[in-house]
Amino acid sequence: MTGLAVLVLVLLLPAGAGSAQSAPPAPPPVSDWDIFARKGCARCHQVRGLGDGTVGPDLGRIDSGTGFVEIAAAMWNHVAEMRAQMRKHGIEWPRFTPQEFSKLIEFLFTAQVHDIARDPVEGRRVFAAKGCDRCHSTSDTGAATAPRIAELRRSTSSLLMAAAMWNHVARMGDAMEAAGVTSPFAGTELQDLVTYIRAAGPESGGASAPLLVGVPDRGQRLLVVKGCAKCHAVADKDSGPGPAIGPRAPRATVTDLPVVLWNHRGVVRTLRLPGLTGQDMADVTAYLHASYYFDPPQGDLRRGRRLLEDRGCLGCHAVYGRGGSSAPDFATSNVVSSKLGQLTAMWNHGPYMENEAKRRATTLPTLSGQELSDITTYLAALGRGPRPR
Repeated sequence: MTGLAVLVLVLLLPAGAGSAQSAPPAPPPVSDWDIFARKGCARCHQVRGLGDGTVGPDLGRIDSGTGFVEIAAAMWNHVAEMRAQMRKHGIEWPRFTPQEFSKLIEFLFTAQVHDIARDPVEGRRVFAAKGCDRCHSTSDTGAATAPRIAELRRSTSSLLMAAAMWNHVARMGDAMEAAGVTSPFAGTELQDLVTYIRAAGPESGGASAPLLVGVPDRGQRLLVVKGCAKCHAVADKDSGPGPAIGPRAPRATVTDLPVVLWNHRGVVRTLRLPGLTGQDMADVTAYLHASYYFDPPQGDLRRGRRLLEDRGCLGCHAVYGRGGSSAPDFATSNVVSSKLGQLTAMWNHGPYMENEAKRRATTLPTLSGQELSDITTYLAALGRGPRPR
């Protein structure tokens, strides 16, 4: 069986027949869900079908960003809309401590369905170019030494894909090398390939991938327990021949993980590292996310300063006394030294800032994840360097 067969065949955790019509699953037993429910988020939103909220979208089925700052930006951009709905339904605006806000965003990040849907036409080309058609038939009648395309079409998630590739890397590698297929994946080739498989055959009736909510602390421990720390420094501890895992690690996205693991197969096979469950992969991914592994590139100080002016922030706030006077001076604020503190304060003061914007006959500025990263980087640096003249 080739790598692709094993990869897609084991992507799903099995579900019993008729599970789609069964009672809704119980909420995941992690504190992050407790925060989501306790703060009232579940009154408006569901997460992958969990919860009773129907006012807002299912937060597990939208793409709100691949990093902490990006998700915070998506929340900020919806402050006015959310506040209007909360007033309509008599829901009080939730306030968070920095730790609670961090856990909430970690929960939303790991609960998102990071779909790998790309281009099925390109996927068909990759299917032939990588030699997958040597073993997998694209029809019900063609000869095949591995599952046919129609048998492989099942719903999945990037986390389960990454776990499957890790667990079966030795078996996949041996089979592919025996078949003369050794090319690594590059760019979006793997995502294109799976998209093609999904579209190529009839519906198989597979169940949806389960909700896997990662816990960062467990993920950090797993990187050590599973042997990753033999090669990689984890949280700046120890050292090894491989790249560090943590804040200064190479940036990646969730859908990059399966490709990285597959192309890493030679080392994994040599070391014979233990397997990972889908939950393990969710925990590791949550830790990487908490370490800003998936965040956009580092913010730019100069762009951050310009954005404060261009987006009207200095109409209310000041920097070293220059600017507005109706809101605190950023340079003397007790939260700006921490990006998390800044983002939490933005959310907690959302209603006040929206009221002030209305009073000034304007609207709250919309920010991209990169722009918010630039602003928070600039503000976090206040007080560290020389005071501007």
